[in-house]
Amino acid sequence: MNITFHKVHPALSEFVEAIFCLNRVSDEAGDYIQTSLPSHECFLSFEYETDFQVRTDKTNGFSRFHCTTIIPPQLGKTELKGKTLKSIIVKFRSGSFFRLFKVPMSLFNNDCYNARDVLHKEFADLFERIVNAESLVEKIKQVEIFLLTCAANASPYLPVDYAFEKLLHSNGNVAVNDIASIACMSMRQLQRKFLENFGMSPKHYSKLVRFTKAYRMRTLLPQLTWGEISMRCGYYDQMHLIRDFKTFAAFNPGDMDMNRNMSGLILLPEDPLQA
Repeated sequence: MNITFHKVHPALSEFVEAIFCLNRVSDEAGDYIQTSLPSHECFLSFEYETDFQVRTDKTNGFSRFHCTTIIPPQLGKTELKGKTLKSIIVKFRSGSFFRLFKVPMSLFNNDCYNARDVLHKEFADLFERIVNAESLVEKIKQVEIFLLTCAANASPYLPVDYAFEKLLHSNGNVAVNDIASIACMSMRQLQRKFLENFGMSPKHYSKLVRFTKAYRMRTLLPQLTWGEISMRCGYYDQMHLIRDFKTFAAFNPGDMDMNRNMSGLILLPEDPLQA
């Protein structure tokens, strides 16, 4: 699967961490299959050409992609299969989706949704413009124009947004009381803000951030043992890492090593445009 990055517009850098394109076309017999593990990240995907199907823990079988998909933080595994996938994906900074669209993550209930059913009315027209654009550059430009319009009406950056960033940069290893102090909020207010922005409590989100860091470190640095990874990610010991694997992925860390098709939803190399 080819991944190409697009330089984020300066006016969007406060909200968007990356914009990139996925391109996978295969003539081989059989479908490409991947199991995607839970992730704390939030994406908006425009699948302008695809035959891929998706299955989550909540569905009995596979269903077609929405074409415009909101991918909120995921607490369960997702299976993908297909041969062709051409998509423009926006990766949001922590908490920025709510600032841009004023849509609480608690409404998504740990599932992917058709963006045209959730966001602005002009969203359907946006997808049509993307499909009809002749070049990939023009397709990305349409996405940028839409996001810039949303950014002009976004909620202001507040101390709680800074607290989100501190939690993320610490790999989830900040005490909830300290997060509340950084955010200048009571615990009850902080709980409400985490439900709005991530659809879960601060404690659960912290665990998901640390878990995401751990399995991606294993994929990118396979020479490390799980014991070394648990220490680098801030786990008290390896048993706590194993416990999180069972909670989020329903298997042991060693099972991931035996399944090469298992990885993060968007397991990306470092963005060369941000380096």
